[in-house]
Amino acid sequence: MATKTLNSSGRYAAYLRKSRADIEAESRGVGDTYATHESILIELSRRLGIIISHIYREKPVSGERISARPEMQQLLEDVENEMWDGILVVEVERLARGDTMDQGIVSQAFKYSSTLIITPMRTYDPNDPNDEEYFEFGLFMSRREFKTINRRQQTGRIEGVKAGRFVGNVAPYGYKRVKLPGKGFTLEQIPEEAAIVKMIFSMYTETDPDKWTGGNLIAQHLNSLNIPTRNNSQWITATVMKILKNPHYIGNVYWGYRPQVKKRSGKSRPIKKRGEWTEAKGLHQGIIPEDVFEAAQQIISGNGHTPAPKGIIQNPLASLVVCGVCGKAMIRRPYTSGQEPSLMCSTAKCPNVSSALRLVEDRMIETLEKWLEVNGRIRSRQKKKSVESPLEAKEEVKRMMEKRYEESRGQMDQLHDLLEQKAYTVDVFLARSQTLSQRLQEIKASIDSIDQEIESIKQKMERKDDIVPTVKHILQVYRKTDSPAERNKMLKMVVEKSVYTKLEGARWKGTEDRFNLDVYILGG
Repeated sequence: MATKTLNSSGRYAAYLRKSRADIEAESRGVGDTYATHESILIELSRRLGIIISHIYREKPVSGERISARPEMQQLLEDVENEMWDGILVVEVERLARGDTMDQGIVSQAFKYSSTLIITPMRTYDPNDPNDEEYFEFGLFMSRREFKTINRRQQTGRIEGVKAGRFVGNVAPYGYKRVKLPGKGFTLEQIPEEAAIVKMIFSMYTETDPDKWTGGNLIAQHLNSLNIPTRNNSQWITATVMKILKNPHYIGNVYWGYRPQVKKRSGKSRPIKKRGEWTEAKGLHQGIIPEDVFEAAQQIISGNGHTPAPKGIIQNPLASLVVCGVCGKAMIRRPYTSGQEPSLMCSTAKCPNVSSALRLVEDRMIETLEKWLEVNGRIRSRQKKKSVESPLEAKEEVKRMMEKRYEESRGQMDQLHDLLEQKAYTVDVFLARSQTLSQRLQEIKASIDSIDQEIESIKQKMERKDDIVPTVKHILQVYRKTDSPAERNKMLKMVVEKSVYTKLEGARWKGTEDRFNLDVYILGG
């Protein structure tokens, strides 16, 4: 059985394609295949309680391959964009009649979008292991063909590297890709960019400890000079470090550092270290001497930051304060000079000015005290009188929307009756079905939204009964512990988030506490 169920308010379409046998049968006087299949699928939709909003009709002249079937191409695009909950077809082979590669494309499109394949015999869920077996042989052949081609390409790239050719598609910063007279490509320096590469290595390998500059400061320096990256974007630490690790700059070529991992997100990660991939002397000229490059690698290997022990929290406001300018997290910044830690924005060069962590923490507690003073009185007044439940209005709206939904569902049977009575043509039926389907989806979305609001109100009502005494208890015990972790745990029990803003420095004006802190109380 399929693991995904049919939904009466879902979005469904049908796909029609004539086979060669259908065309030959029509030539012998058999009725129109599309008319027969339309009737079968519309009756199937009525039996299943769903609505067909659109029909993809493939032209009879289309070939077996997807590349020759424009309607199938459009269907796959719509399926991948999750436009449909299911596709109705007289038999599953109509979708994947092409070669094994086409079968794999169709199967993956339906699988990743969780789109059902609905036939008169069975409803297939591509994510159900039992249903997926139907495509297993075709997918196996598709994978086998892909691996054969990929193996041949990988062998060609490795041979190209051994011959000194550049086998990548995009030249690294400082170079452009140039076609060789024979086979393949090599690299040619871009003087302006090559000068920047030299400057990056020079700054990073500076032997004077007082002048040594890390990747982050190099990126900031390049941005301050308005030097664009290859993509005309801002320099970041990762871009600088990628250049510093790239052996192309000493005249080498390589392949296999970042193997392609088959993920729909397109993301990949390095799973090899230098020496484990294929690297050889290239045909191009290097930009950096080998001794400078090796010096950079030694600095990189010796400058890894030791992560803080898991579970050790030194910031009582951790994960509770965000920047009022850029929205990023505010973090604790310690100082080795003896100055007390500050709370600063994690975004480089953000204009939001930092403040002493102690002052921000004090402001947080003061805000909780004021909140308790106000809400404690409100809670006392509410206990003395009966307050009308805020749920009543929402629940009444939900009942009204559910009634409208059932009325619209009843109109679906009327549409099928009018089609059978030939009062509607198929085109008129589809147009009315699409309108009705859209209406049902809108009503269902409204009901779901109201359900979420009702649940939110219930949760807030439950929290309000507990939040006032909880805040009161926290304020009583907060200063009795010096543990940042314990303080952080207590604050997270009552604070959803807070927004810090300070656009003017005030250290030398004696007004360090001139900042704004908006605190949002859970359920408040």
